[in-house]
Amino acid sequence: MSRTLQELLEEFFRAKDGEELVFEGDQDTLKKLELVLRVLAQETRIEGNRLLVKKRRP
Repeated sequence: MSRTLQELLEEFFRAKDGEELVFEGDQDTLKKLELVLRVLAQETRIEGNRLLVKKRRP
């Protein structure tokens, strides 16, 4: 796992339930992050070079 992806995942896990998060980065990293978060039953969508996530309990 790349350092950037690891840092983004750490930011996600520090967030509170119900919090809306915006991650910015390269398309490859955002796609990988989106896959991981979708496995964790999170609502995600990509807009340009941003990944929008609303954290909820899986």
